[in-house]
Amino acid sequence: MFRLLAVLLILMTGAPALAQFGSGDPMVDARLVSDRRAVEPGETFHLALHQTITPGWHTYWRNPGDSGEPTRLDLSLPDGWRAGDMIWPAPHSYDLGPLTNYGYSAEVTLPVPVTVPSNAAPGPLTITAFATWLVCEDICIPEEADVAITLDVGGSVTDPAGEALITQALDQAPVRDDALRAGLDGDSNGLVLTLSGPRFADAVLSDLTFYPYESGVIDHAADQALVHEGEELRLDLTAGYLSRNGVDQARSGVLVYTAQRGDVWTEEAVVITARNGVRVNDLNAVTAAPLSPASGAEEPRTPAPQSVSFLQAAGLALLGGLILNLMPCVFPVLSMKALTLVEKRGAEKREARMLGLVFAAGVIGTFLALGGSLLILRVAGLPALWGMQLQAPLVVAGLATLLFLIGLNFMGAFEFGTSLQSVGSGIKDSGRKGAFLTGVLAVFVAAPCLAPFMTGALAFALTQPALASLTIFVFLGVGLAFPFVLVSFMPGLLALLPKPGPWMIRFRQILAFPMFATAIWLVWVLTAQLGPNGALWLMLALLAASFTVWALGLSGLAGRATALLGVVLTLGALSVTARMEPVSQTVQGQSEWAVWSESAVREAQSAGRPVFVEFTAAWCVSCQVNKLGALSERGVKAAFAEHDVALFRADFTNRDPEIAAALARHGSAGVPLYLMYPANSGAPEVLPPLLTGGLVIRSVNEAVQ
Repeated sequence: MFRLLAVLLILMTGAPALAQFGSGDPMVDARLVSDRRAVEPGETFHLALHQTITPGWHTYWRNPGDSGEPTRLDLSLPDGWRAGDMIWPAPHSYDLGPLTNYGYSAEVTLPVPVTVPSNAAPGPLTITAFATWLVCEDICIPEEADVAITLDVGGSVTDPAGEALITQALDQAPVRDDALRAGLDGDSNGLVLTLSGPRFADAVLSDLTFYPYESGVIDHAADQALVHEGEELRLDLTAGYLSRNGVDQARSGVLVYTAQRGDVWTEEAVVITARNGVRVNDLNAVTAAPLSPASGAEEPRTPAPQSVSFLQAAGLALLGGLILNLMPCVFPVLSMKALTLVEKRGAEKREARMLGLVFAAGVIGTFLALGGSLLILRVAGLPALWGMQLQAPLVVAGLATLLFLIGLNFMGAFEFGTSLQSVGSGIKDSGRKGAFLTGVLAVFVAAPCLAPFMTGALAFALTQPALASLTIFVFLGVGLAFPFVLVSFMPGLLALLPKPGPWMIRFRQILAFPMFATAIWLVWVLTAQLGPNGALWLMLALLAASFTVWALGLSGLAGRATALLGVVLTLGALSVTARMEPVSQTVQGQSEWAVWSESAVREAQSAGRPVFVEFTAAWCVSCQVNKLGALSERGVKAAFAEHDVALFRADFTNRDPEIAAALARHGSAGVPLYLMYPANSGAPEVLPPLLTGGLVIRSVNEAVQ
């Protein structure tokens, strides 16, 4: 097992992983271009990120499809200069085994309109920008670059080379057609996109594809069958997870197709906004069939190797599992691991290794069980998000009771044979059972955390067939269990510990307090879910559990009957929490934070305010660390106040389908998620799950430029 784990670590962090994190020559040559050499005050011109992509590789559109990340460009502009939204040329589709992604190959230019203030000072000006993108072939590599361009402020002068690239990109961008009507109707049995407009008359259409702006509206990999009669079109689609329960809001996207008018073939792209629950024509689907490429037309779907995303996701999962050992969610289980290391110093090497492998089996088995549960949710058409098990109050109450009992066990209040992790030098079967259960508990307690690299791995896993998805969860488990297994197979590391003695008992007692602290935190979580009544019933469960522990010390039939009564009372109190209704989620104690909704965000943006959204949950320890740390810093609060940032909090402590859908739209496998929207309009910047004050302040400053 040790050799296997070592080989896996080498393979996953070897050449593919090194390439992934930016070693070697970049696969994309990026530079900043402009359609002007000189600009005059008051005019609007275009800057653009031009990417020259290595043959066989591709970057991603604004909606990357089933996996991937869109290209981002953060411009650093002088005061008063304003940048608009990035203009995306029409994408192409790339089949990745069972997945379909949207993006670009060969080269692409991504323009951004920039308005010069009327009082701009004359003279040379250097504009810098930071660009990030994901580029994929046999592996996927996140790349980045600092780019810059120098312009003169004065009279307007065209840059022929930059203008040619930007004009071509603008020509490839989808157009708006006010005469076009569209509607989207259906559910999990199928979606029907109907369109009507003069642009479709007297044309033979081929290679027609609908690219939604949001992931999850449709099944990106499914065929899109077309019926075309005169000015009317019908496109039969397969619903994604956002549409399986019906189309509840208007959905926008791009329709890309090849049109033959006479002997002339042209590639066209048009922006559509399909009204929900509406059909603008009565075309029948019986004649619908998937289109084949037209003669002489360029094939837009470029196949790519099936292993592209799997190797990347496996490496991310392994690294994420390793780093998960350092996350705050896992500290009570680390206490149990530490106790095991102390107590098994005198064990035989064979038994010590067995304990390590049994712990790993508990970790990996629980990851597989959670992964299977998420896949079942996905099949049922529900959003599958990490940490959702802690949205069940019964699970929270049960974990709190279990950790409270473990704390009492560590304090010596009771013993079950040789304790949960095999007390003493004689390690028996109960030690193996304890090691396995510790592995199970480690995953459950770690569930609220999203360690670095885990988000990408989980997002990939939840779009894969069952076997590939579960394999990713296995790699997560291997990463979490690896340090403990390593120590089990290298007992020489235990020589760093002091010799056995009375200090071991004291050490065991001290480790009870992290258990109690975590139980207290879970009581607070349950209070957020069910209110004070939920906390009351959990306290009664803890009281009954304490009564049970006391009864275990009684002898005879009366003692056993008393202990059984305590167990019944404990289970009864816990069962009440399962039947209680969740309380409504409100933002309390901080009046500057408002309850999140999509409409509230749009309203704040339309009023010219930048918007910061925090997706959080009481059971998410990382969320609480950020809330008490970076988001509470004086400088961050001052930046929010100075720029009149609208603050919204989306509380995912209890189940909320709107929040779940929003998390999925932004490619997040769970909470925390932080979004910084620019003032007036525009897509948000997605901040990392672990915040710093400087990072938040920088995002605020960029949002108001």
